[in-house]
Amino acid sequence: MIAKPVAPSELPPPISVRSAPSPLRPLRYELRRAAGVGTGFLTGAAVLVVSALTAVLLARIGHTPQHRLLAAWPRELPLPPAALGAGLLGAFAFGDEFRHPALAADRGSVPRRLGLLAAKLVVSAATALLLAFLTVGCDAEVLYLVYGRELARVPADWFSLGASWTGLVVGCAWAGVLAAGVFRSTTAGLAAVVAVPVVVVPLVQKALEGPAVRTAAGFPMRLRQTFLLQWPFGGERYLSGVARVIGQPVGGALTLSLMALLCAYLLTTLRSRVR
Repeated sequence: MIAKPVAPSELPPPISVRSAPSPLRPLRYELRRAAGVGTGFLTGAAVLVVSALTAVLLARIGHTPQHRLLAAWPRELPLPPAALGAGLLGAFAFGDEFRHPALAADRGSVPRRLGLLAAKLVVSAATALLLAFLTVGCDAEVLYLVYGRELARVPADWFSLGASWTGLVVGCAWAGVLAAGVFRSTTAGLAAVVAVPVVVVPLVQKALEGPAVRTAAGFPMRLRQTFLLQWPFGGERYLSGVARVIGQPVGGALTLSLMALLCAYLLTTLRSRVR
């Protein structure tokens, strides 16, 4: 007996097998987004050129400390070009999402997932570190070519200065990412970065006037005395450097700003999930 063939319309629908989303998927997406937009490369090139020209002008004027000379940071400016550039690149991380909604997974609204935020923070930190390193290297090379070895020398306390420099640039990048994610605008992200030394630092200094200044002044020493054990690989040296960075006015204000922006982002994420 020959079986009657089954019509295609009577067959059950095919089973679609979807692989579980990988934890690295947001990181791969953010890397493709950052590398696929030419604005980031143009911003980085502009930062290097402006920093080199600023360093040459500061060296010609004179009376500029060596660490500010290598960072191309005049005393009249609230932030150096590298920190502003890192903040702008960080603001682009979420600004591109809101400016081009087609990038979002749900067509029109940017998904507020913590995995996406973590990927953006990691990529922006790596970009800021690269920008900070290239800025100091280019400034030192230009100063060496124009003025000689004297103005291109490495400062004696290079470790603490390097920790402060990288912390400043990475902190500005993170402030740009979080502010742009909270306020849904690249301009707002850059404005938040500029507001740290212009608005937050004077407020912090005014709040710490009086006995609080003497209390905060010995924070690195008390922190060193708290961890009496020797850390492996010189960990107490890095811990002291971090405490010294946070104890500075700009470092403390930037830390407070990052905490406030992170709390605001988490609140908006929870509120969107409740809805």
